Amino acid sequence: MTCYKLLLNKSVHPRTKVGGCRLVWSAASALSLLMAMSSAAATQAQTLEELKARYPGDYEVVLDRRSETRFFLENGVPKAETKIIEKHMILDDRANGNGYNKFAVYHGDFNEVDHLEAYTDVPDGKGSKRIKVTDIKTEDAQDQEVFYDDVKKSEFDFPSLTAGAITYVSYTETEKDLHLFSPFYFVHYIPVVHESYSVTFPSDMDVRFDIKNDSAHLIHIDKDEKGREHGLTFSATDVKPLTETEGAPSPAWYEPHAIVRLGSYKGDDGAKVPFLGTIQDLYHWDYGFISRLDSAGYAPLKPLVDSLTQGLSTPRAKAASIYSWVQHHIRYVAFENGLEGFTPRPATLVCDRRFGDCKDMASLLTAMCRVAGLKAYFTWIGTRDIPYDHTDLPLPICDNHMISVFQDGDQWIFLDGTDPNCIFGYPSAFIQGKQALIAISPTEFKTLRVPVIKADSSLITDSTFISWTGSGLHGYSSVYYRGYFGSEACNSLLFQDSVDTRNYVKTRMGKASNKFILGDYSVHYLGDAGKVVNIQASWDVPGYAKTVGTELYINLNLEKFFVPGNRIDTAKRKVPMERGEYETTVDQYTLFDIPKDYTLNYLPKNYSYSDDQLEFSIAYTSTDSRIICRQRWVNKSLRLEPGYFPKFNEAIRQILNQYKEQLVFVKKNGL
Repeated sequence: MTCYKLLLNKSVHPRTKVGGCRLVWSAASALSLLMAMSSAAATQAQTLEELKARYPGDYEVVLDRRSETRFFLENGVPKAETKIIEKHMILDDRANGNGYNKFAVYHGDFNEVDHLEAYTDVPDGKGSKRIKVTDIKTEDAQDQEVFYDDVKKSEFDFPSLTAGAITYVSYTETEKDLHLFSPFYFVHYIPVVHESYSVTFPSDMDVRFDIKNDSAHLIHIDKDEKGREHGLTFSATDVKPLTETEGAPSPAWYEPHAIVRLGSYKGDDGAKVPFLGTIQDLYHWDYGFISRLDSAGYAPLKPLVDSLTQGLSTPRAKAASIYSWVQHHIRYVAFENGLEGFTPRPATLVCDRRFGDCKDMASLLTAMCRVAGLKAYFTWIGTRDIPYDHTDLPLPICDNHMISVFQDGDQWIFLDGTDPNCIFGYPSAFIQGKQALIAISPTEFKTLRVPVIKADSSLITDSTFISWTGSGLHGYSSVYYRGYFGSEACNSLLFQDSVDTRNYVKTRMGKASNKFILGDYSVHYLGDAGKVVNIQASWDVPGYAKTVGTELYINLNLEKFFVPGNRIDTAKRKVPMERGEYETTVDQYTLFDIPKDYTLNYLPKNYSYSDDQLEFSIAYTSTDSRIICRQRWVNKSLRLEPGYFPKFNEAIRQILNQYKEQLVFVKKNGL
């Protein structure tokens, strides 16, 4: 379930990383599609020179992108068929060999692709010469997160991409299960002159749609509600290309797209058949995949569960012990094939194999907790890449993950076995803030919002002692990692050899400059339950600090959490910015031994900044022998919205000014 539902039915140009072109068609719709294409002829009939002037710097544009879908019943089962046509114009010879010549169509067990045709019309002086694509390779689609799935990729190269050439591709796609019907994105990585997405359906079908992220009203909607066939058409012109923006969430959060779903239809007997009109409909479909699991088959797990819970008196302690065992003994392997992408495997099989994907781990966790007499439930959820809630959009696209939820009184604890070092009581970081759909019984479910763990629960505490050697710094640091920081450290050090471990420690402990030299170090795991990690290390940084005459200048901000590059270009960036997987607090103490032959001449003033997204402070304390600098940074949000960018930039400006402050010492007696 982890990746399958996201990859399914993605038919994309290699430059188009949002799954836009996934639609449906029937032969009966051919005439209306061709008429619609001809109606946009005026938009498309532009010369190469006009398009180059209109899109300076672009190598290629989409002249027309058409998808037409028809919903229909086949043997009483709702299905869909789509025709996809794309026409592109090459604006620059450099498009050839620069990735623009490649095109790929993705398909799998639930959607079949037929009649794939492609060619290039190449200008030859008097007109054009048509060169057909003859070498189309179909192979397994590779995904780093999935060991195996049924997704295939049909890929080919357009020939002869010279300026003025027009590429054409068309194919049909049959959707076998309308539960899996995908959104249509009005965006490419190249500009789009015109595009249209149409859906036709029998008048007795209840077909609904949602438009997302279209505050600029880019998408024009036409409805045809006359006759026995009704229709929806969504069109757009002059669509700007998707900008690859560093740190942006998935395009589903901000790019305009249309989501069409079948709410209900009339069966052969004329009765209304619910499909995906309500969250109850979604739950009914989802529950079908776990209803096949037989709780009577849990018996072989009892000896293991008894051994893990022996001597434990509280439900919470029992659940924690079971969770830890699954985390440490079941290896995460995503193996998706057809309905295997949705159906959890039996708990005993997962336990015997010692591996499984997210829903397999949910199966085992739920079964073991129930054997121990605990309340545990299968739960569907989406990662933070997905912006939808089940209660607003009752569709399978809300989910790409499955976990187990343990109920302890009025507390609900989210158990995700795929993270081997997630702390019991914490949700896995990537589902924070998401809505969970919890399976209570065949007819009863519950939706819960996964909490966002507050910043003070994921804490780095750094105590660093430094002295000036006359030519640089010598230091010793002891750093504690707690909460998600501790989990992350445990995951990073898992299965590492001595070389990788040293490199990790050097990266984590590095300070002052790129001249940092790591000395002896040690890593301490302070309890498995809390995932607290302590790293201690000695180090040197030659050439740090500056002497001018009798004065010594030293900056105690050895780690700068913000740099000029953190400023956001508000003129260019219009999409949100991710701030990390979890809220954080970093508390850093730097203790500097005053050189014996120097006295303190200047101590910087304290500084603090705070708003609802960010806290930052630097405070200095002096004693006769030591200066203590405390730098504290609290990140109180997972994502920054564009409206906050100016305020964030002002905070960064102030912080960068504070980073320039230095201690000044003067030699005693002017010597």
